[in-house]
Amino acid sequence: MTRSRSLPLAAAAVAALCAFAPPVAGQEAPSDSIPVFHVPPIVVTVSRVETPFDEAASSIAVVTREEIERGQLRTVLEALRTVPGVALVRTGGPGGATSVFLRGASSDHALVLLDGIELNDPSGPTGGYDLATLGTAAVERIEILKGPQSTIHGSSALGGVVNIVTRRGEGEPRVEVLAEGGSYGTAAGSVAFLGAAEGWSWAATAERRITDGFSAAPEDLGNDEADGSRTTGLDLRLDRRAGAFRIGLTGHLDDSSTDIDASGPQGDDPNRRLEDREIALALDVALAGENRAWRPTISLSRVGHDRASLDDPDPARPLASERGAFEGSAWKLAWLNDIDLGAAARLVAGAETERERAATRFESDGEFGPFESEFAQRSARTTGAFAELRAEPLERLAVAVGARVDDHDRFGAATTVRLASGLRFPASGTRLRGTWGTGFKAPTLLQLYDPEFGAPGLDPERSGGWDVGIDQTLAADRVRLSATGFSTRYEDLIVFAFPDGYRNENEATTRGVETSVSALIHPELRITGSYTHTRAELETGPDAGLPLIRRPRHQGSLDAAWVSRGAEVGVGMRWTGEREDLDFEAFPAERVTLDGYALLRVAVAWGVTDEIRLFGRIENLLDAEYQEVLHFGTAGRSAFVGVKYRP
Repeated sequence: MTRSRSLPLAAAAVAALCAFAPPVAGQEAPSDSIPVFHVPPIVVTVSRVETPFDEAASSIAVVTREEIERGQLRTVLEALRTVPGVALVRTGGPGGATSVFLRGASSDHALVLLDGIELNDPSGPTGGYDLATLGTAAVERIEILKGPQSTIHGSSALGGVVNIVTRRGEGEPRVEVLAEGGSYGTAAGSVAFLGAAEGWSWAATAERRITDGFSAAPEDLGNDEADGSRTTGLDLRLDRRAGAFRIGLTGHLDDSSTDIDASGPQGDDPNRRLEDREIALALDVALAGENRAWRPTISLSRVGHDRASLDDPDPARPLASERGAFEGSAWKLAWLNDIDLGAAARLVAGAETERERAATRFESDGEFGPFESEFAQRSARTTGAFAELRAEPLERLAVAVGARVDDHDRFGAATTVRLASGLRFPASGTRLRGTWGTGFKAPTLLQLYDPEFGAPGLDPERSGGWDVGIDQTLAADRVRLSATGFSTRYEDLIVFAFPDGYRNENEATTRGVETSVSALIHPELRITGSYTHTRAELETGPDAGLPLIRRPRHQGSLDAAWVSRGAEVGVGMRWTGEREDLDFEAFPAERVTLDGYALLRVAVAWGVTDEIRLFGRIENLLDAEYQEVLHFGTAGRSAFVGVKYRP
């Protein structure tokens, strides 16, 4: 595997940070201790309204701003890798297509939100969301809700929801600046303007990441042409309180250009690239106030995706050319009501309507001759209504019962339900929880209306599943143990079968166990670990009983974080077991087994002053060679250093 020329310098800088991490005598540090576990007091993904974390019976994980900063996690992809029960694979280097598997569910069965705006791409064949380039500069926390969640969130939430919550302005107006550089010609920076005054609050963030990258095709098979990526992200969150009303505006732009290779063992392509622009906007008006029994919110949102795949003939591939354009958009109008029904009951109810559109055009040429495909713009509307009653019939018992009906203008109605309960034992530090629910996903516009392979009679994909768990605190809340068992069945899965096209055919089951432990060994030292066992298998067809590809059966992590007088050191190991993949170089494609691997990283930081902080990290410290996807490259040992200013 080829090494970046900048690695020795960057590694030396990280080593220097480690050596000189203790601050000068008398220096004030931002934090002299760390919590035993990171959870915010409030989450919003469970019911779309603010809910105390300890009252959420659903299995929800949260990656906080503190974890993002201390782990130096620059992308949402990197942040999600730290969550038990979540597996991610990327085709090549930064910017490469990325899939997220929640408890073994398909990537397009995860609904991705940003401040409640649905980011899933209507122009994609399966309607999923590519997490390849989304940065964390504007992120306050990421909430991951696992299992079928369509009762609250509608279509696409068959396997779960990833909700990215951005930062809000508060306190005195201020500016935060970050800059870093390192291996593979990487340079990154961000600037944030935050604050609140006279009823206004604002958080505006800009970030830029550039890297020369490495070969997306595997280097050990002779591919040496680097594939870089350039990403710009802009985020705005503006809030205004006017009397009893709160008016909010959210804006998001992610613009990227990524070099990619042809698939296969010898895949170098020096000028093939993917350009992607994503714009999301939302306006919401809420009747605010803690003393109000009825708190309605009306919101209007739009997301637009504009992707282009580009490839001209070149000396390495003189016969290959490609031009693809993919445009998708969705408008949503939603009315949400949060109603207190007394001291021990709460009703969340709402209605929403969404119109999605898509149009694509693709042209290519190569050794097998020219190919052309056009999908003229089509649209579909889905309208739904839902309600969930949350109550505490006993002092320590919380239950939630919900139902939803959606009407799609092609296949008709889909009904989903959800039950959840949690039982707390404060004296022993024990919490028992369990959920059962169903989900659905509407066929995509391409699956319905593609002129060659579409099937207007497709039914929605469906899921039903449960989970049960226990959370236990020990040693005066210095130790937390958590274990969750889960099982989900997916039916009417849409598959593509040449030459017939799309059809409802497959069934699949995912089941397993997620475990985690967090222990505060010392006020300055925390140890955390996790292990996830997942069985994701097809239930029908010629591959019945075989694992779904790229889902590891075994995953684990072990992390240690030390904080003292402004200095921080974190060491983490992530282990991924064997997975099955498909080798498309053979016809028909053959199943292969990818080896398991372990990645070790170290991150350090030092507060030079109260406002200035130096940091550095080394990824893949042991220089492991591995593949996440067959015939796609991965990074070797790499190091990064930087500085952050925060008043």
